[in-house]
Amino acid sequence: MNWSDVGKIVTATIASVGGGGIIVTFASSQLGKLWADRFMEKERAGHALELEKLRAELRRSSDEELQKIHSGLEIFKHKHLRGHDDKLQIYRLVVDVVTEILGDLDLLFTFGELPQVDRNERWDRFNRGRMRAYGYLVMLAPQTVMDACDNLFDYLIQVLNTQESYKWSEVRKHALTLLNAMRLDVGIDSAAIQYNGIL
Repeated sequence: MNWSDVGKIVTATIASVGGGGIIVTFASSQLGKLWADRFMEKERAGHALELEKLRAELRRSSDEELQKIHSGLEIFKHKHLRGHDDKLQIYRLVVDVVTEILGDLDLLFTFGELPQVDRNERWDRFNRGRMRAYGYLVMLAPQTVMDACDNLFDYLIQVLNTQESYKWSEVRKHALTLLNAMRLDVGIDSAAIQYNGIL
């Protein structure tokens, strides 16, 4: 064996070890990549599971909140509609009381004195109706309706007690103010009704 053969053997050994190193490096690189991919897949699956749990929790929580809001809205709607209906009934009662006394006043001032007994009975009916209507109004009506009602009833009481002369134009003014305040309150129309007649 000569030096040339030894060089070939050493070169072959180094080449074979070097080639194996390359193979080992390549294999370990592939194996590391495979492990990393598996690890990443496992992490992704874990995150996807957590994300799905969070979505389900959020969906459940939002459904519960929506149900609470819906229930609250139904309660509010029911109370509002019932309150609106109550207002309409109370306002009708006030109109009935006012209409009754205005009919009596027209009868009194158009055809002269009513018998004292009849007059007392009508005054009593008006007074009781006025107090009942006022008590109902206090529960639901805004201050604008209350003020208009006070002005009309005060004027009518003064007329009935003969402290004020009966003037249809004055009664109409107070009555329209009350009716317009009621209309505005129940949302019928914000435009005021006015008398455009000639009397």
